[in-house]
Amino acid sequence: MELILYHLPGSRSQRVRWLLEELELNYSLKTIDLFKGEGNTAEYLAVHPLGQLPALKIDDSTMFESGAIVQWLADTNLEKGFAPPLDSPRRRDFDQWMYFSVTNLENPAWEIMLHSKILPKDVAIKAIIPFATKNLLQVFTVLDNELKKKNHMVDDRFSAVDIMIAYILMWYPEHVEAFSNLKSYLHQLQQRPAYIRSIQN
Repeated sequence: MELILYHLPGSRSQRVRWLLEELELNYSLKTIDLFKGEGNTAEYLAVHPLGQLPALKIDDSTMFESGAIVQWLADTNLEKGFAPPLDSPRRRDFDQWMYFSVTNLENPAWEIMLHSKILPKDVAIKAIIPFATKNLLQVFTVLDNELKKKNHMVDDRFSAVDIMIAYILMWYPEHVEAFSNLKSYLHQLQQRPAYIRSIQN
């Protein structure tokens, strides 16, 4: 199986690259610099219709949406243990936290990022930031409580869920600092050899 990851360091494609490294799969990288407009070329729009990242070429087909790609990779390689089997009772928790990561966690995190760092000043709505921050901290509290007696989100085993969540936590280390369980959780995940490989060019 040929895998080509369309990637930009720091973007959501980081989630996919991390799991590819954990799975020890052979893949190649194709850098798309969104800040230079490379996502808007006709060539890349044929890969991802919104010109966003990530996209993963799988032989002759292409998949986008980081959460979907991460889940597909984990499910396609169940023997590696990064997702529970569909008939496992643990699968309910896995699916719950996978969706949580791209809704309750990522939504306020992205709102803050968008209106504080990405949008032009004449477009950004600064009043959104305190509201989104309040929501983000509520979500961090939920996660911190979940991690009181375990080191990983699902059945205390490292899984694709941890990749999805950790990626967003890394956006706001200053907020993570106030949550002792989240702080320890993120620190130990960042020590994983596969994560370290995934952030190397």
